[in-house]
Amino acid sequence: MVAHFSARSIQVSIAGRRATPASGERLIAEPLFIGIDVSKSWIDIADTCGRALRVANEETAIAAAFKGPWSSCADMVCEATGGYERALMRVAKQRGLPLRRVHPNRARAFGQMTARLAKTDALDARMLAEFAAFTASEPRPPLPTAPSLELADMVSRLGQLTDLHQSETCRIKLTEGARIKASITAVLKVIKAQIDAMQDAIDAFIADDPTLSQNVKLLRSCKGVGPKSAQAILAMAPEIGALNRRQIAALVGVAPITRASGSSIHHASITGGRKALRDILFMAALTASKHNPTFKVFYERLRANGKPHKLALIAVLRKLVTTLNAIIKSRQPFKIALT
Repeated sequence: MVAHFSARSIQVSIAGRRATPASGERLIAEPLFIGIDVSKSWIDIADTCGRALRVANEETAIAAAFKGPWSSCADMVCEATGGYERALMRVAKQRGLPLRRVHPNRARAFGQMTARLAKTDALDARMLAEFAAFTASEPRPPLPTAPSLELADMVSRLGQLTDLHQSETCRIKLTEGARIKASITAVLKVIKAQIDAMQDAIDAFIADDPTLSQNVKLLRSCKGVGPKSAQAILAMAPEIGALNRRQIAALVGVAPITRASGSSIHHASITGGRKALRDILFMAALTASKHNPTFKVFYERLRANGKPHKLALIAVLRKLVTTLNAIIKSRQPFKIALT
């Protein structure tokens, strides 16, 4: 269902008052913001001018929608849906549209803040348009490329197979019946073959892509980052190299968050970010703190200054993340620096 509205512009004087063309004052058009609610079969689009449209969640239909007044805008926002937004992302990348994906919790919190109780796809799209305007000053990370998305899918599948293997391994240890053990053993054999096949596919995919292959080499030039860690970084944080040190630390969830109110002051802690990636990099940081001279000296200095073991490791993890980000950004391999 389409609601047709004429495009509007807010005419504002330099002093901030409304002006009319007859006044002779300078006129400024209001920026256009677009919100997109993504569903499995369709997407709802709304903008801050009051226009709204529902189209099929297919690339051709989405591309047709972003013509005319929606061919350019100040910002556009959709929620991360776990994959249903892929077609929208491809169209946005092809047309150079300023699309941002936001966590659903942020969008929900904004809706609660603005006292929106009703919830439909069309209302959510309108709310996301207002959210885009409200957060317009936020940096916009680049959209992942098609190879990055495909690598992310394969790494995710490898993780699923590994979890299945671990579950079946735990079950066979608690099983006494011969028939059940035989069944689990057969399943484990199949899963192990699938794990090996998926790992081979990931290795071949990276080797065939010049950019991914070079990025893996750059990441692995830092002692402590193994092949699995490098794959996880490129799959789970395709933005690496395009963000500054604070942004990449927040993305992974290792930026210190200060909490203080009045006379109550708490220790800074980490929260949010991409936990699955942080868990993998924690093990890389543990290895780096023991075997990489740069991070080993850093860790030992923190411990000598009275920092607890885990706090020092988190600091090493944060330094590792920002270092890897700088390596990809500069396209230069890791260099040992005893700092």
